Amino acid sequence: MTDPVEQLSQVLVSYGGETGDDVDWTVVEAAYGTAFPEDYKRFVQRFGNGTIEGAIGAMIPVVTDDRTTRRVSRLPDRALADPAFRRWADPDHARKYRLDQILVWGETDSADTLGWITTGADPDEWPVAVYHRGDAAWMVHHCGMAEFLVGLIRGEFPECPISDASLVGAQGLRFLHDREEERLAGLGVYPWDED
Repeated sequence: MTDPVEQLSQVLVSYGGETGDDVDWTVVEAAYGTAFPEDYKRFVQRFGNGTIEGAIGAMIPVVTDDRTTRRVSRLPDRALADPAFRRWADPDHARKYRLDQILVWGETDSADTLGWITTGADPDEWPVAVYHRGDAAWMVHHCGMAEFLVGLIRGEFPECPISDASLVGAQGLRFLHDREEERLAGLGVYPWDED
């Protein structure tokens, strides 16, 4: 099977040429108290912190006390306490998983939440959890982060796993690193408005 990050490289174009982030995984994993999946580490190296067509944002882990810094993190206390946020699409998953096990790596412009369920010692085995805002429920996908994104873009799920289906089957999708998006914003350019 082809590496899912390589598959992503075939369906995503790096917009503006700015790609990847250098992360000291030893420091980050010590601070977070966990290892990270290998496909995710390769994704961070290849693409980094940014968005796919302004629709899906992928975050990197950052060691900071600043709560306003956009980064990989656990669900906030307000989400854990919100009864509306606790629904699982599959009742068996509600018995098997807990919200405090979710480590969030992404979000969508439709207010969906993307993360891993950090159960088990091997992060490469963590399933992806998606809070589908349209269905107001968590769904579990037994694949890695990169495989999830490839499956979403290629339309390999029985139903679109996020609230916005605009990326499904789309061609020539762009990934824009946050550094490049900030540079463009300084020039008054918002690339997702382009047609």
